[in-house]
Amino acid sequence: MSQKQTIIEHAAQMFINQGIKAVRMDDIARELSISKRTLYEIFSDKEELLYLSIRHYTLRCRERRIESITNIDNSLEVMIYNLREMINHAPTIARVRRNLKRFYPKVQERLETDAQNHSSNDIRGWIKDCVANGYFTPTSDCDFVVRVIQDSVQGIMVFDRDQMQNSLEMISLMSYSLIIFIRGLCTMKGIEIIDACFAKYFGNIPSPDTLI
Repeated sequence: MSQKQTIIEHAAQMFINQGIKAVRMDDIARELSISKRTLYEIFSDKEELLYLSIRHYTLRCRERRIESITNIDNSLEVMIYNLREMINHAPTIARVRRNLKRFYPKVQERLETDAQNHSSNDIRGWIKDCVANGYFTPTSDCDFVVRVIQDSVQGIMVFDRDQMQNSLEMISLMSYSLIIFIRGLCTMKGIEIIDACFAKYFGNIPSPDTLI
């Protein structure tokens, strides 16, 4: 691993664990036992390191999700698993985004563009696979579904679990609503799978088939 990559990985953990405002370039240099001059020879400023570090963190989260689904043999379960993981990580990502928007808005804009592109491509791929495998009806509007899912996950990120008393209830409600929406896209074959996946991955929320 190169020195640059080592710095990015360590800085990512420091920013996530300690807060992006609290961590200074001096702190990163001291943590890695390098000089501040060396740090600035590799990265032009904190904003560049911050962007690369948070991007690294989000890409690693995505890579871990991909690694975790190697044994899942159907595309609909892959989609539900990934959405569950996105929702579980939403509070951490939301906290980082709030601080970025407040202190480093330009970095936040760059990261937001990257995230939207990655999530759009991922969701589009899941939808196409689900249609191809007969889990979704072929009339499903891919662009509309991508927009709804992205907006739903973004909405979940608004809630701060540490500060809002009813945030967990609201996150559960929005997660439930998202699964109900996806269930509406399903064929009978897909409904059987999504109900099983719901119980498996969202077991703390009442099953959607209780409304039928």
